[in-house]
Order: sequence, then C-alpha cells, then structure tokens
Amino acid sequence: MIEYIPSPKSKTSFSVPEMRKMLGLSKTEAYWLVKKNFFKTIVAAGRIRIMKDSFEEWYANQYTYQKVDGPPPGGNLKNKLLSTADIAEILGIAEATASELVAKEQFELIYVYGKRRIVKSSFERWYQSQSFYRTVEDQLKEQMQFGETLTMPQIARLLGVHRNTVYYLVNKGCFEIISTARRKLVTKASFDSWYSGQNHYKKINSDGGEMDGVHC
Repeated sequence: MIEYIPSPKSKTSFSVPEMRKMLGLSKTEAYWLVKKNFFKTIVAAGRIRIMKDSFEEWYANQYTYQKVDGPPPGGNLKNKLLSTADIAEILGIAEATASELVAKEQFELIYVYGKRRIVKSSFERWYQSQSFYRTVEDQLKEQMQFGETLTMPQIARLLGVHRNTVYYLVNKGCFEIISTARRKLVTKASFDSWYSGQNHYKKINSDGGEMDGVHC
C-alpha cells in the first residue's frame, strides 16, 4: 500500500522581520512600509503578517526597494515605463546622451517613488516620428539586410557637420544610397571610398578632436 503524504501548503503570508531580511531594511523602515499600507497585512496571534500576493504586487510596481536575493523590482512597470538607462540601452547610446534626450524631447514623464520614468508609449511614438536615432535592434536588421550602412545623422556626427551638409553631398551623388521605406542609408563602402578621395572634410572623435586617418 502506498501512503500519500499531502504536500505542505504554500505560505500565504510572512512576518515583518522576514520582510526586513528579504529587503535588507532596518526595523524602523520596515514598519514604516507597513504603516504606509503599501501592501495588505493581517494580525495573527497578536503579530502583524504581510500577505505574500499583496507584497509581490507592490514589489513589481516600484523601483525603490530591491530584494537582497531575488528578482529585480518593477517587473510590472517595465512593460509600461522606461528609465533613462533603458533608453540608453535601447538606442545604444551613452546614458548621459539619453538624459539629454529626455530633457529635450516631449516624453510623457511620471515619478515612481521620486524616480523619473518615461511612459513607454510616448517613447515609441517619438521613435516612429524621427529617424536620427535607431534602436540597436533596427540597426542590426538594416545591417543584415543591406550590409554595413550609415545614416545621414551618423555621417553628420562623424564629420562634425550639419545634416544639411550631408544632404548636399548626397544630392551631389557622392555616396551610394539605399532607400528604405522610412529613410535613406549610405553604404559604408561608398562613404569610405569618398572620404579617401577628398581632403576637405575630416572625421572627428566624440570629444570633437580630429581623428587620425587619411586626409588627402
């Protein structure tokens, strides 16, 4: 005869000291969270207990508190909100550049526990309205489809000139152009060939200084 032993019921609540240990908090800060009613609590045997489901929902909708040993916070917010670091990663740019972009563009912003977040839908609308910045994913797709290419803004930054200057060079037929549904791309091979055959324009580095290279 096989004896079946019922599995123990999963815990539906835990104590305040357990929460303190989970989040690495002081006693005062732990009880402050309880007092703020961020999650549902019950009293059992005279002691406060935190309902696990309620706690996990709160944890997934905030960025301020991080579990000592567990998944990062804000799991639910990542589907709706972006941080400056997220934008930097998406576009493959420095976080300082992403901060300037957030300050300049009309993104919809909200504050979660004092931290600025960009509403993801507003970022997506902005992205579709411009062609200066491209996501890392889109850049890879274009590279796979057309080979290595450069955008007009990339050439402008590379040469330290205004985009109108790049359009002037394009109109002169200096580069091989690939037209996509949304914009025009310059093949890198044609840019390199053009650059090697002229001595008027010089590449600059990110600090604005001249790069070592061919200057005919």
